[in-house]
Amino acid sequence: MELIFVIILVAITSVFGFAIARRTRPVTAAVLIKAIGRLLDWAGLFTLFMAANLGLGFLFVVVFRELTLHFVSLYQLESILLLILSAAQAFVFCQWHNRA
Repeated sequence: MELIFVIILVAITSVFGFAIARRTRPVTAAVLIKAIGRLLDWAGLFTLFMAANLGLGFLFVVVFRELTLHFVSLYQLESILLLILSAAQAFVFCQWHNRA
């Protein structure tokens, strides 16, 4: 039920966003295809940055455990902040790459 609610919510806000965008700029199929392509670029980069951040974090935790007497849990990597910052990394990289 929660999944259906979220999908309906996102669909409604997408329709409103599309209606507002249509008033300010003409929307063509080419523009939508380009936007979807950029979304897929961002999603792929987000996946890569998230995997790299998790991998590097895992490595840091394991090395820290070996070099010190302190125990650090791998659950430290289970952070919403890591998810948000990985998404931000991907966004900035996409913006930079698309401008070049």
